[in-house]
Amino acid sequence: MTHDTSSRWKALALRSVRPLLLMVGGLFTLVVCVVLRYSTGPEFAVAESRTVQDQTTTAEGQKTPPPMQVVAKVNGQQIFRHELARNCLVQYGQSVLETVLNRHLIAMECGQKNVVITEQDIDAEIDQVARRFGLPVDQWLKMLSKNRDISPQHYREEIIWPTIALRRLAKQQLSVSPEEVQQEIESRFGPQVQARMIVLKDYELAVKVRAAAIADPDSFSALAVKHSVDVNSASSGGMIQPIRRHLGELQIEEAAFSLQSGEISALTQIGDQYVILQCISQIEARLPNEEYLSQAKKTIAESIRERKLRTAGSNLFQRLQENAEVKNVFNDEQLRKDMPGVAATINGQPITTKELAEACIARHGREVLSALVNRKIIEIELDRAHLTVTDQDLELEVGRAARVAGITQEDGTPDFSKWFKIMEEQQKVSKDMYLDNIVWPSVALRKLVQGHVEVTEKDLEKAYEANYGPRIRCRAIVMNNLRRAQEVWNMYRANPTLENFAKLASEYSVDPGGKSLGGVVPPIQRHGGQKPLEDEAFKLKPGEHSGLIQIADKYVFLLCEGVTKPVAVDKPDVREVLYEDILEKKHRVMMARHFKKIVEQSHISTTHYPELSKKRGVGPEKRANRSAGTPFRG
Repeated sequence: MTHDTSSRWKALALRSVRPLLLMVGGLFTLVVCVVLRYSTGPEFAVAESRTVQDQTTTAEGQKTPPPMQVVAKVNGQQIFRHELARNCLVQYGQSVLETVLNRHLIAMECGQKNVVITEQDIDAEIDQVARRFGLPVDQWLKMLSKNRDISPQHYREEIIWPTIALRRLAKQQLSVSPEEVQQEIESRFGPQVQARMIVLKDYELAVKVRAAAIADPDSFSALAVKHSVDVNSASSGGMIQPIRRHLGELQIEEAAFSLQSGEISALTQIGDQYVILQCISQIEARLPNEEYLSQAKKTIAESIRERKLRTAGSNLFQRLQENAEVKNVFNDEQLRKDMPGVAATINGQPITTKELAEACIARHGREVLSALVNRKIIEIELDRAHLTVTDQDLELEVGRAARVAGITQEDGTPDFSKWFKIMEEQQKVSKDMYLDNIVWPSVALRKLVQGHVEVTEKDLEKAYEANYGPRIRCRAIVMNNLRRAQEVWNMYRANPTLENFAKLASEYSVDPGGKSLGGVVPPIQRHGGQKPLEDEAFKLKPGEHSGLIQIADKYVFLLCEGVTKPVAVDKPDVREVLYEDILEKKHRVMMARHFKKIVEQSHISTTHYPELSKKRGVGPEKRANRSAGTPFRG
């Protein structure tokens, strides 16, 4: 059984519990990273976002900076904008810097060419895009924000503005000729050739296949099915979409339009392939009337212009990038010291760290602030419980994660350097970011729930039975409609054979893995997470089928094929590994529950991202999920 098939069935909550899943416990810290990304990483000089009006004036006429701007309050404790900026820079500075550099590059070219993009231009472009998708502008912007996490500001400044600017810059170099318009008209309204096609890579085989097609033109379809390497057309007996002028390979078009109905073309070489065509019919041109054609020419000219603009804009941008002189200060520690407050220079002009930070906030501020809020919630809870997270705690957690992942030295001790290297290469996080973003939250939450988790003898007995006890080998049909499930169940009962079950599974099951394998699914174990399904399965004898079993919104129908033999393992030999596995899983569940609880009990306020705000006791489940995120699902 393939990995994909097993994973799909496990999605139905038939997950096995094996001792080796201790590794999951070690990797739990990686999961927490997604929710509680926080860093104190490299320090960047980030000025507070202020305007001249933000400043106050003393009696002596001296201007003083205002208090630091607060972006959120968590149970009365403040998170400042400079914290948000620093964390945005650490996590996203490099990726956003490329966007900022590109925008500056385009802006420089606009300045040299006297191209000005107004707010009205941007509004008009957004309106046009929204209309193209059949939505009002406000709904279009909401959809972008909700589904793609693109704020209106980011959309205007980093997507729409560069698009318009490149189009304007390239437009000065473009024109559409009458010949181009005429070619487009011929493509749309001109004659066509309905044809079949055979594509081959071997020249000698191509010669033989063509000779066979000429000897018996009616066999062309069968020859395509047997020999053509173009899967899409071969599956249709070589049939392809009608060939038009000026849309594809010129050689193919010339060959097609030279044929009469039923004729076979000569071999046409395209790259390393050989093409044989059979003309089915010549389709006459269908030119519109003069009035419509006159209007169509204007539309076609604009369409050609837009198409050329996209290509020209892309080429122009590539040329600007190739000719630009860029110095990346952000990623160079020595340059950061030599050029404080500068993130990069482009053609000698500086891009400040403040500007980069603001761009990072515009793109990722909500996500990063949510993580900061989560971190603050945990810090407050640690203080309340008089607990601290020490460097030794972090080292122990890293060592545990490395050991369960098998990253150890010859003496069995954790190989820290190798583990940190894996984190950097596979998880794309530095050592400092790994410790702060990933390990710290896991250690903190574990400390908060330690002492509240107990592994009982009953737990150990269940784990032993789940891992080493008998399992039921079944086929299953999974359906999402009760009436259909009843019909399928009755169809099997009318013809209770393995062949019929496999046929029904391949036709009706909504589980892709089981569907492709005639209903075969991984053996069902005890204590795997779905008691009704397990109870029903363990009642069956080989050859017997179940009734319909409802699992959430699905209906499952089982056919028992046999029972596996228990694994001959003595309980004392595996007690320790089972104990550690159960303890880790219980800890993870308790950590998730505790985090959800303290989020529910928190009071969060922010004017920048109102959707992150919550009051005590208001929509706890929804608010907790929003703050905690999906990684805490047990």
